[in-house]
Amino acid sequence: MATNEGKKNVEMTTTTTGKGSIVDATNIVSNRSLGSLASVGDMFGQQKQKLTGSAVFAIFVGAIAGLLFGFDQNVFNLIFDETAFRATMGMPPAVEQCGPAAGTEPLWVSNRIALIQALYPIGCAAASPFAGTMNDRFGRYKTLWVGMVIFFLGASLQTAANDWPMLMAGRVIAGMSVGILSSVVPVYIGELAPAHLRGGLGSLFQVGITFGAVFATVWCMILQSTIHGVNYVWRLETGMQLVIGLVMAVSMLFIPESPRFLAKNGQNEKARNVLRKLRGDAGEEVTEAEMKEIEVEVAMESKMTARVLDLFSKEVRFATMVALTIPIMQQFTGINVLMGFSASIFNSMCLNGNTVTLVQNIVNLLATCTVVLYFSDRVGRKSMLILTSAFIFVIWVIGCSLLWTLEITKSVAYGIAVLNAIYVATFALAWGPNGWVIPNEVLPLRLRGLGCGFATFNNWIFNFIVSYTAPIAQNRIGFAGNMMIYAVLMLLSCPLLFFLMPETKGVPLEEMEEKFNVPLKTYVKNNATDLRRRRAPEAEEPEQPAV
Repeated sequence: MATNEGKKNVEMTTTTTGKGSIVDATNIVSNRSLGSLASVGDMFGQQKQKLTGSAVFAIFVGAIAGLLFGFDQNVFNLIFDETAFRATMGMPPAVEQCGPAAGTEPLWVSNRIALIQALYPIGCAAASPFAGTMNDRFGRYKTLWVGMVIFFLGASLQTAANDWPMLMAGRVIAGMSVGILSSVVPVYIGELAPAHLRGGLGSLFQVGITFGAVFATVWCMILQSTIHGVNYVWRLETGMQLVIGLVMAVSMLFIPESPRFLAKNGQNEKARNVLRKLRGDAGEEVTEAEMKEIEVEVAMESKMTARVLDLFSKEVRFATMVALTIPIMQQFTGINVLMGFSASIFNSMCLNGNTVTLVQNIVNLLATCTVVLYFSDRVGRKSMLILTSAFIFVIWVIGCSLLWTLEITKSVAYGIAVLNAIYVATFALAWGPNGWVIPNEVLPLRLRGLGCGFATFNNWIFNFIVSYTAPIAQNRIGFAGNMMIYAVLMLLSCPLLFFLMPETKGVPLEEMEEKFNVPLKTYVKNNATDLRRRRAPEAEEPEQPAV
């Protein structure tokens, strides 16, 4: 009886166009209510597949793109104070940053340093709106190559730059490549991975980013401690990204196109062959079942349409609000102040800024891996965001109070470094992954690509704002003043999250849409009681009588 009812629902849904019900369409994907699709979902639930060498290799190549991103985003953090680099960029040597002779950088120097770091996310923002279109039109594989070609141009300009305009151009172009790669790689990994491993493997891109930051720090520290008296060390530091890119480009010669994209473009036999290589000895039955699932989902998606105005319809407006504001709040944690300028900040406290940066990036890597391995699907998103926001506020109230009330001795500086490490770990446990996960969870299927494109754009634009203002704020109000701004923003985020964001972990897609498709007063009231309802044990629900 249930099966027949499910088939009825499907027949109604598959004839629905963009003007019809979004809920029915997403029910298919969530609950596998389509006849053959149900059997596919059941099969995957019963038979977990092993990763084959082909799948591991392709996913590893995708993770290298994250490493490129992390390296390029962080390498200049350790270069800004190098005399040869400053001379090439038309800037005076770094002022004495601590001790009796400590001074303040000229404002124009702070502005130039800010632009070097901040133009990178501007490039990301410029490319991200087009990445989804390229992904769908040309395929994951070709889009990866477009991103890599742009990357080599940007990295070459950065490494060979003989003045700051050339470096700025390189930063923008390299950012454009990351805007493309960061859009295509998670999709590519997700479509190659077995169903039961998609969540964890999809997080490898984020792990690659954090590992890239650690690698950039170690690489710069090795060169700065072993090569002296020459003016090209900074070029060796930035040039390493070309080596990483070359490794990725050569590896890309041996990876396949996504089977989902092939099926979407009518190349079903090619898609089937790719699946056979990716699934190895799982068996022809499993391969055919997964192929059937792909074909059905592709057919269903072809009947869906999406317009920008649909994002602000009565049914979806609150979901759009959450999807667009969460990435902004992620940037308001202030994380990119430390990720972009920690070396200079802690040099000004008479510590070794490179060492503090290395510790910071290792903590970030370990905390990110902890989330991937343990926390990602076990802890509520909303509760973790509220708790970590409050904790970040407390961390920087303590840190700023120390900096404002005490003389900055080595003991105080070490205390700030410890607080910074705790802060980075706290960010990685919640805001790091959830800033990207939540927009994907709250938006309905037919609007997900469009809405997530806008969410990503918001992330990059506010990344630019944070990165650009950090050195200027350091110059004008100091590190403590700058971080207190973000501490206050984190405090303000707590009631906003409590009243305006529902819990999303473990919520089926159809129930997710019901959460948002209500009047404002009901929406706020439901969110305010959301955490209490989610804590109620399922065992207390009345047992259903057998039929």
